[in-house]
Amino acid sequence: MNVNGSVKKGVIISFGVFDGVHIGHQALIQRMLKQASELEMETVVLTFDPHPALSTLGAAPPSITTIEKKIELLKTQGVSRVVVEDFNEEFSQLSPEEFVYDMLLGKFHAQEIVVGYDCAFGKNRAGDKWLLKKLGETYGTVVEIVEPYNLHGEVVSSTRVRNAIQQGDLDLANTLLGRLYSISGTVVSGKGIGKKLGYATANLQTKNEVLPPSGVYAVKVYVNERLFNGVLNMGIQPTMSDGEFRIETHIIDFEGKLYGHCMEIFFVKKIRNERVFASPKDLAEQIEKDKLITREILG
Repeated sequence: MNVNGSVKKGVIISFGVFDGVHIGHQALIQRMLKQASELEMETVVLTFDPHPALSTLGAAPPSITTIEKKIELLKTQGVSRVVVEDFNEEFSQLSPEEFVYDMLLGKFHAQEIVVGYDCAFGKNRAGDKWLLKKLGETYGTVVEIVEPYNLHGEVVSSTRVRNAIQQGDLDLANTLLGRLYSISGTVVSGKGIGKKLGYATANLQTKNEVLPPSGVYAVKVYVNERLFNGVLNMGIQPTMSDGEFRIETHIIDFEGKLYGHCMEIFFVKKIRNERVFASPKDLAEQIEKDKLITREILG
């Protein structure tokens, strides 16, 4: 699909997956915005869905951000226009030269191309920053390569963010992202276990693919255009469940029904691992303790 279509005037363009829109991506975007401001041009980010690796490698890494969240984050950074290209079989067969000439120059009239040091494009990822520079010289288009963004001596990358989330290092993940890691989705009906214990929960069905380890977390919850504190339990809920993986959140000081509503959950800190309790009463007492800890963490 194309979001917002093509543009008619010259632009500064960047392209890539931009999974997570982490602080390395943000540095590149800020460079684009600075140039665009000086030259009075429009900024365009061309991104892809599904992940190009599905076509080139047969499998893609789990996504940090949904396509909707990615567009939102890029727009929040100040990008004028975000275009999502359907990375289908036909598109995957474009040669590097065709991608630059037909897409970047032909469709978007790019006057400047800004990319990361590890850019790859065209069939079988045959194009790299050196070829892009050469093509830019050939077609009279400025090409700027942004050097890697380092934090604590290591390059900031989507892989590093993904690993930090999956390993439960939320402090590092949130630092690399420049924000709290979040998941979003629709509230669906659950088993009603929390309600039976006196703690109603919202059961989230999410499209996010990267999740931190199972356990109980202090979270912020954005729903109905308001931000709440919450206690999230993610896992199989071994004391009273059927063993199915669920993401359930008790929203503190919230009353009302949320079935069918969209909800975004921001991970702040892990409180404890999942564990089996001797009785529902013991579990309810622990949930109350979890709420107190969450209030202390979130204020």
